[in-house]
Amino acid sequence: MGKYFLESSAFVKRYKQEKGSHFINRLFKEGHQLFYLNLAIIEIRKVFYRLYKWPFPAEKNFSITRKEFEKLNACLAADLLKMYRIDFTQEMIEKATEILEKVWIKSVFDLAHLSSFLIAKDIYPDLIFVCSDKRSNLIKAAEIFVNSLDIRIPENE
Repeated sequence: MGKYFLESSAFVKRYKQEKGSHFINRLFKEGHQLFYLNLAIIEIRKVFYRLYKWPFPAEKNFSITRKEFEKLNACLAADLLKMYRIDFTQEMIEKATEILEKVWIKSVFDLAHLSSFLIAKDIYPDLIFVCSDKRSNLIKAAEIFVNSLDIRIPENE
């Protein structure tokens, strides 16, 4: 089985069905070793709250009920028990500085994900970065530091 690090935009596809969700669901179903940054939980829960309490008017199909909100939180909690948590550390802050020397990443969360992935990849050389954030330059930034074969974009799988 493979080792995969899920950044938030890819991870959330587990709970909000959209292009690329089938790939993320397959990773869970096939029993791969899945890693996440502890800060990702904030971004994922933010999506749940947006869908429940603060849906965008243009996304009427994506609003959810209280029951669905609670179910999403329960599914997330169950999934986290099956995954490996990576806690954000001082070493990752230093790695983020190294990244910024080479490439600009606008989102602090994207920068945290990439720095965490790179530190984890030093420990697990076969770790794959699963990234769905095409609107930012996170995928292109990751390609500066690792071979493109070590990056999976769920929408392309």
